[in-house]
Amino acid sequence: MKLPSPLRFLCCLLVVALLGACAKTETAVALGNRTQVLHQNIGGEPPDLDPQLMQTNAHFNVLMALYEGLTGYDPRDLHPVPGVAQRWEISADGLAYTFHLRADAQWSNGDAVTARDFEFSVRRMLSPKFATPYKHYFDIVRGAEDYSAGQLADFAAVGVRAVDDRTLRIELRQPAPYLLFLLGSFAWMPVHRATVEAHGAYDAIATGWSRPGHIVTNGPFALADWRNGEEIVVKKNPRYWGARTVRLQEIHFHLIENADTEERAFRTGQLHLTEFVPATKLAIYAETAPDQLSVAPFFSTYLYEFNLARPPFNEPRVRRAFSLAIDRVQLAASQPQQHLLAATGLVPPGTDDYHYTGDNALRFDPAEARRLLAAAGFPEGKGFPATDLPFDTSARHQHFAEILQQMWERNLGVRVNLANIEGRVYHAERVQRKYTLSRGGWVGDYLDPHAFLSVHLTGGGQNVAGYANPEFDALVRRALDQRDRAARHEIYRRAEDILMRDLPIIPLFHYTAQHLVAPSVRGRYPNLLDYHPYQGMWLESK
Repeated sequence: MKLPSPLRFLCCLLVVALLGACAKTETAVALGNRTQVLHQNIGGEPPDLDPQLMQTNAHFNVLMALYEGLTGYDPRDLHPVPGVAQRWEISADGLAYTFHLRADAQWSNGDAVTARDFEFSVRRMLSPKFATPYKHYFDIVRGAEDYSAGQLADFAAVGVRAVDDRTLRIELRQPAPYLLFLLGSFAWMPVHRATVEAHGAYDAIATGWSRPGHIVTNGPFALADWRNGEEIVVKKNPRYWGARTVRLQEIHFHLIENADTEERAFRTGQLHLTEFVPATKLAIYAETAPDQLSVAPFFSTYLYEFNLARPPFNEPRVRRAFSLAIDRVQLAASQPQQHLLAATGLVPPGTDDYHYTGDNALRFDPAEARRLLAAAGFPEGKGFPATDLPFDTSARHQHFAEILQQMWERNLGVRVNLANIEGRVYHAERVQRKYTLSRGGWVGDYLDPHAFLSVHLTGGGQNVAGYANPEFDALVRRALDQRDRAARHEIYRRAEDILMRDLPIIPLFHYTAQHLVAPSVRGRYPNLLDYHPYQGMWLESK
């Protein structure tokens, strides 16, 4: 029987609709593979894209796409390579560096990148009014500490000077074998002076200059969009001096904080790269998809921080009791697929053969912990004040916090209250020291013990515990004067022993970098700092 025309048409539409429903929709990953658009999750949202205000290692991914320092990093082993500086000379005494900038280095608006941009950026970073926790990155520069403290009024006396538009000279107060590496970090990245000053004082923060429509950058990518709570989108910068070798066309930095949600997005083809892997999924991926699981040593230490200005942790015996009550081996073993290494000190292994050994090496001794707590006035935990333990939203952080909560209650008779706080709020309150005991961590910015120990120098921007010990300060600074590596490491061991005696922090373990990586991602290599320059990455479409 022949159907009426209208009915035939409706039947055809139904068939087409059914066929379309059955057809497989192209995922973001599959489309990205064809178009060179990378989808990467970075977890929590950065508070700003000002490189001198960076908060987490994950946020550095965005900054590496947007900015470039004098040096860059080799993607395999991270040795320093030319960035904006095409070449450089170092004086025989290691105190003076002269950098020669590329003639074709440009900002994303077409302005030339000059040595004066770097001089301005350092002056901004060191301004006493500029509220950044990273001023210690410049302590090795002649005059930097005094200028930052307001004790030196003339920036011309600071050892960073633009000789001309394409020549920058940096003079140090003592040798720093890690300087070339440090110059690729976020703190030394340049900012565009005209843009910064168009939005307010050069040393004010959060003026809006780094938002879409305003920001001007000099890296391989430029900011295209920022949807709060969703994603940050960067597109290839055609004015970048090395643009012809950059194969990725866009990077979408997704802002998914929940690790389970992130894993689901990866599994359904919405992400090429994750920031984390849920602990419950590590074994599954290791067994069923090992080619998609990346677990590598990471130059980092997971720790808790005390606020030394607040009782009861202003009492050294209380801090030591809390540390001795922790079974770090058991804590690390609670996540076997993560290959965590129980800490005996602050500085992680893999640091140019440095390894801390000392009388105050971290250990588990619950009996001594109870004795110290009683001596401090809290026998069996009686009378111990209510204490909150804040941590940023993460199943992993909650997992470790719950184990420590149990250990302290079992071994000391003290119960701490866990507080799960949204990432941006947590980071802000940590810097402002609105805590008594808090989750913390540190990732070295260069492969040297100094990257960890210098954080705890008196008055340091990241010394949120408020630790101050002149003997420790003197040793850490004196180590830089020692040109012999073995002798230098021995000085660092003495400094670390003092730190582990005073315990302004509780190092727990050294952790690994764990990511899910789509097989199509190329040019990305595991390394100790988990830095992955985007200039050499691409997507392979099958």
